[in-house]
Amino acid sequence: MVSQTSNTSVSSICSIFRQSTGYLSTLFFRTTHGRITHAPDLLLESAIKLSKTVFLLPLLCPLQLFAQIGPFITGTVQDSSGAVIRGAVVRLLSQKGRPIAQQVTDGGGGFRFSSATTGSYVLDVTESGFREARVLTSVSAGESAPTLIVMAVKGEDDSISVDGSALPAQVDTAIEANQNANSVDRSALDRLPVFDNDYVTTLSRFLDPDSIGTNGVTLVVNGVEANGPGVTPSAVASVKINHDPYSVLFSRPGRARLELETEGGTPQFHGSATFLYRDSLFDAQPAFAAVKPAEQRTYYEGSLTGPLSRDKKTTFLVSFERDNDNLQSIVDAALPTGEIHENVPSPIHHYILSERVFHDYGQANHFWIGYSYEHGTDANVGVGGTVLPEAGTDTVGFEHEINVQDTYVASPKLVNLVHFLVGHNDSRIRSTTDAAQIAVSGSFTGGGAQADTFRTESHFDGVDIVTYSSGKQVIKFGIDVPDISRRGNDDFTNQLGTYSFDSLQSYQASQPFQYIVQTGSGHVAFVEKVVSGLFADDVRVSPKLSISAGVRYYFQNYFHDVPHNVAPRLSLAYAPFRKGSTVVRGGAGFFFDRTGPSPIADLVHYNGANLLRLILIDPTYPATPIEVSAVPTSLVTLDPRARIPYTLQYGLGVEQQVTAKSTAAINYIGARGIDLFRSINTNAPQTPGFSANPNRSLGQVREIQSKGYLKSNSLEFTFRGSPTPYFTGQVQYVLAKTYNNTGGIRYFPADSYDPNADWSRSDNDRRHKLNLLGTVHARRWFDLGTALSVNSGMPTNVTTGDDNNSDGVINDRPAGIPRNSLHGPDYLDLDLDLSREFAVTKDTKGPTFTLSLNSFNTLNHQNDVTYVGIVSSPFFDKAVAAQPSRRLQLNLQIKF
Repeated sequence: MVSQTSNTSVSSICSIFRQSTGYLSTLFFRTTHGRITHAPDLLLESAIKLSKTVFLLPLLCPLQLFAQIGPFITGTVQDSSGAVIRGAVVRLLSQKGRPIAQQVTDGGGGFRFSSATTGSYVLDVTESGFREARVLTSVSAGESAPTLIVMAVKGEDDSISVDGSALPAQVDTAIEANQNANSVDRSALDRLPVFDNDYVTTLSRFLDPDSIGTNGVTLVVNGVEANGPGVTPSAVASVKINHDPYSVLFSRPGRARLELETEGGTPQFHGSATFLYRDSLFDAQPAFAAVKPAEQRTYYEGSLTGPLSRDKKTTFLVSFERDNDNLQSIVDAALPTGEIHENVPSPIHHYILSERVFHDYGQANHFWIGYSYEHGTDANVGVGGTVLPEAGTDTVGFEHEINVQDTYVASPKLVNLVHFLVGHNDSRIRSTTDAAQIAVSGSFTGGGAQADTFRTESHFDGVDIVTYSSGKQVIKFGIDVPDISRRGNDDFTNQLGTYSFDSLQSYQASQPFQYIVQTGSGHVAFVEKVVSGLFADDVRVSPKLSISAGVRYYFQNYFHDVPHNVAPRLSLAYAPFRKGSTVVRGGAGFFFDRTGPSPIADLVHYNGANLLRLILIDPTYPATPIEVSAVPTSLVTLDPRARIPYTLQYGLGVEQQVTAKSTAAINYIGARGIDLFRSINTNAPQTPGFSANPNRSLGQVREIQSKGYLKSNSLEFTFRGSPTPYFTGQVQYVLAKTYNNTGGIRYFPADSYDPNADWSRSDNDRRHKLNLLGTVHARRWFDLGTALSVNSGMPTNVTTGDDNNSDGVINDRPAGIPRNSLHGPDYLDLDLDLSREFAVTKDTKGPTFTLSLNSFNTLNHQNDVTYVGIVSSPFFDKAVAAQPSRRLQLNLQIKF
């Protein structure tokens, strides 16, 4: 049997191109020229129009897609009830599992692969809510019968995987199949010890802190950068780190981003409900606590999905979470009267509701829209260690968010995906005590927090990606908008001021070395715009070799080095031997940073007119109005030569199939951070004496520069998969060394006139890191989830606790002492999850409930987190805070 694909006319392609680029250009122009008064309406209108069309590069307009004639593979995908499954992903694989082509099923559940050569193949089918199906098929020169594939609904007998899919871990020359990735799918998430049901934190152990940019960890949800998951944990399908590390689809390297995929709607009703309970009665005695704090946590979470129409083309997903965590913070401080050990209630309350509706238009075209609301309150934030209860803050925040995604399949070769979100959030911080702050270096912080702020944000994030596939080549191009937002920032910090003392003796003598107070208008509003364009070309040169080349262009307002923000990337995978059980993988790429809103707010606040920041050196206590009025204001400026920093990352590795379902990989990864952010005081007093600022009409002049440098080298050993039927998991050991001369955009060197003297171990440098996530399966009896982390210590900076050079920054080191010269404590944590699943009915597909007991920090190892490097402190070279001791947690989960 032969088939001829339908031709796609030039006029149709060009018409689609003109419509889509018209909408896109209007949207881009209005959002990048500051006119965003009606941005949400415009963005929503334009995105809906974009979701019904597809834009192409002009060079594609002259192309004519001609039919290919030859044998083909065809079939239909159904569920167990006989209903067709639309939009399922069907992959055509060789008998050895090598990907050849990929399609999605049409409105009748059908698929077709043209021009297949005679021989045997494997059809691999995946769809949200169903178990993966694999069927062996063959192609001959004569007529072949269509293949019927029946997918089973996901049940509790699903295979457990910790490699991001239901497939066993296998080496592959596909670019995105790197085996040093860290991924956890839905079934594995349910069987791992996850503290507080926080999957993001659990997987974050595999991130590289020195790869993370100025704006923090890049959270990518369904392909779009976001502030949070937007759904509750049971609606998270998978969590991935370092998946396709050099992809041009993302702004940051693989170890700096965390990718979440959320569940979709299903044609049958399915649900999950989780109850979690913890009480300190069953916990070990915490470090630094004189009395065990009374803590209790109750947590309710669940999700429900199912059809909204008789034909099951419209489905829904609702998820809900309510969290009441009555924590206590432990104070370990030194006062003139002696040390104090105190437990302070620090309750956290969190609520989230998410609703999504999915619709299948047929022919594999999908659309979904969702709304989520999140609200949270935290009390006594910041209290603990040397911070007294009176210096804490109370915070409250909420967020509304609308997500929209549309997948338009123009042809089996051409797919356009549009996904965007529009949101608004507010956050308020209030000091619990209305008083000036008293900060005694390394001893205690009391008085008031002086940290009052109110921030609002209305934002748009989105992507529009076109994928064109033809034979061995896949081209992707489009636009990525990580952030276009209007932000309001009300800064009421230090209205009553902060007094700093270098020791308890100076405090008793009422001799502060510094007083900082702020006056003027703390309200500012500004627009942040971050836009990227991207192009990638993935070529399967042969079954043994794949190459991906691409480029990403980056733009952020407030920075004017636009012509230079081009980030090329290249990666390849090669199987040198005939069996294909060994793959050599390498890549390199440039990754640009972004500032985030806080540095921009500083530039607008401290411009010499809005918010006046006054720094008094050696003031009286309390400071007099005359003293304050005589002090010139401080400024924050941007170096006119500043540019967006970038990181060059490169790597080479070898992956080996160990067993049929497990792999091992060894990878070298190097990174060079170039033109990194830092701050210096361009008006700092000079030697000898540090008596006065060069420009006496100004105080501290903080200049944001991009002149820092980072050098990192690491060797990673990764094992993942199921070496036996009784264990599934992944283990990774990293040997690394990272040096730099900056700690970020707010970092000041000890000497602003010699910033390179701060070259030393990075603040995050850990020489050794060992992490394991896995599950032991004891047949029908129980599952034992395990999470193990063993890390060497990070460095601690040694400082005097005084501002010896009068530059307004309390980071001076003793003479001859380099930065980060004190080695911090090691880290050891073992978490366990003992679970047993019970069937409610005799029907294997019926409801089940799982009872599990979690133990966190099972070995009760004291993991210190606040290590004091201030030489004037009574706690010098000691810790004053630690992570929680052993905790027990009871989980009950019901699924149907």
